[in-house]
Amino acid sequence: MILSSLVLAWCLFSSQLTRTVERVQGQRVENVAMTVADMPMVVNALSAPHDYDPNAAIQQRIERLRRRLGVDFIVVMDTRAHRLTHPDPARIGHHFRGGDEGPALAGRHYVSVAEGTLGQSVRGFAPVRSTAGPVVGAVSVGVTQSRLAPLRGDSRSRLLAWLGLVLALGGGGAAWLAATIKRRLMGMEPDDIAHLVAEHRAVLDAMHEGVIVRDATGRVRLVNPAARRLLEAAAARGPAVGDIMDDPRRNAGRRGQNVDLDLEIGGRRFLGSLRPMGATSPAGSVVTFRDSRELQRLGEELTGVRRYARALRATTHDFKNKLHVILGLTQAGDVATLSGYVRELVDLRAAATESLVERVAEPILAGFLIGKQNEAREQAIDLRIAVDAVIPPAAADYDLHGLVTIIGNVLDNAFEATAGCAAPVVALTLALEADMLAVVVQDNGHGMAAELLDRAREAGVSSKGAQRGLGLHLVETRLAAVGGSLAIYSEPDRGTLVEITCPYRGAV
Repeated sequence: MILSSLVLAWCLFSSQLTRTVERVQGQRVENVAMTVADMPMVVNALSAPHDYDPNAAIQQRIERLRRRLGVDFIVVMDTRAHRLTHPDPARIGHHFRGGDEGPALAGRHYVSVAEGTLGQSVRGFAPVRSTAGPVVGAVSVGVTQSRLAPLRGDSRSRLLAWLGLVLALGGGGAAWLAATIKRRLMGMEPDDIAHLVAEHRAVLDAMHEGVIVRDATGRVRLVNPAARRLLEAAAARGPAVGDIMDDPRRNAGRRGQNVDLDLEIGGRRFLGSLRPMGATSPAGSVVTFRDSRELQRLGEELTGVRRYARALRATTHDFKNKLHVILGLTQAGDVATLSGYVRELVDLRAAATESLVERVAEPILAGFLIGKQNEAREQAIDLRIAVDAVIPPAAADYDLHGLVTIIGNVLDNAFEATAGCAAPVVALTLALEADMLAVVVQDNGHGMAAELLDRAREAGVSSKGAQRGLGLHLVETRLAAVGGSLAIYSEPDRGTLVEITCPYRGAV
C-alpha cells in the first residue's frame, strides 16, 4: 500500500513539477521579453528602415545579452514577423516560426509553448512600441525543452530521494507494526483468528456452566447463553448482569483465583469460580458459575444415601449381634432365658419406637431418627431424643429430604465431636410452633475454640483435617435458601450447642 501510494505520488508530483518548471520559466522569459522590448536600441532599430544585416549592432548586443541571461534565443521581429536577431545569423531576415507571434504583434504580452527552428520551447512574447505609440514589432525570448530537462531531472532526483526515504521509513514502520500486531495476536493469521473465534463461540454455546468475562475497567465483554439462561430470572429481580462480579463476598478473591464462591443474585444462589486474566498486569477476570440448587440437591442426595447406608449398617450389625445371642441360647437349650431375652428385646424396642412414632407422625423423619438411634447405639453414644410437640406428616410439596439433610449433618458433627469421650451424650430436641420447626442438638464433646467457631460455617474449615468442613456450610446454605436460621455455641472441652429454626409445612 505504501509503495502504491508513493508511485501515485510520484506521478502526481512529476506532472506538477513539469507544469511548475514551465510556468516559472515562462514568467522569466516573458519578463525578459518585456525588458528587451523597452530597450531604446530595439525601439530605434524597429522604427528606422532595416536591411536584416547579420552583422548589425543590434544582433551583436542581443547575442551578448542572451548568453548573459542563459536563454536559448532572443528574437527581435518587425511587424511582418521577419527576424532582426537570431542565435543563428543565417536565419536573420526569415519569417519567425511557430505561428504563435500574432497576439504580440497585435500589442499583447504572453507565454506560449510551440515548435520553432530550435525545437519545442517555452516562449515569452512582448510587443515593441515606438515613441509615438503604435506597435513596430515584437520580441520573443525562449528556452528549449532540452534546457528545461536537466532542471526537471534534478528536481525529480531530489523528489525520488525523498520518496525513497519515505518508502524506507514507511516500510520499516509497516514491518514493525505488522510484527507488533502479530506478536499481540500470538502469531495467528486472520484465518486462524476466524477459526479460533468460531471454535470459541461453539465451546461457549455448548457449555452448561455460565461464563461472564469482564475487562480491566469492569465492563462486561462476554456472556455465554448458559449464563443468560441462569440469570434470566435473577436479573429481573436483582442486579444487572454487569454487577454480578461486584458481590462484596468475593472482593477478597480479586487478586487471585477463587473456587466455589457462594454468589447470590436476585434472590438466587450460585456457586462460581473467579479467575483473573493477565499474568503480569490485570486484564480483566472470568467468572464461571452453576446453579447451586442443582449441586446442593445432588450433594444432599449423596449425603442422604451415605447416611441411610450408615444407619442401615448399624441396624444390621445390632440385629446380627442379637441373632448371635439367640442362636447361642438356642444351641444351649436354655429356653427360659431365651424367652426372657426375646421378650425384653421386643418390649424395649417397641417402647422406644412407639414413643418416637407417636410424637413424630411424619414416617420419613421418624424412620430417619430411629436409624440415627441405632447408629448412636452402634457407636456407644447415648442419643436422647425429645419431641416437645407432635410433628404432623409433611405436606406433599415440602422438601423433607432437605430437613433430613440438615438434622443429619448436625447429628453427624455431634457424633464425631464426642469421639474419645468417656460417656458420650448427644441430645436432640424437636419443637414445632406456628409452622416453624426448632431443632436443638447438644453434645458433651470437645467443643471448639473461639477462632474456629467464627469460621465453622465456611466451606472447608474443620478441625478434622483436609476434605472436611462441608456439613455446617451445607446446613447454612440450605437454611438461607428456605428462610431458616442457624446459631452455634461452643467452648473447648464443654461441648457444643446448635440451634436451628426452619419452616415446616404439615399436610392439611
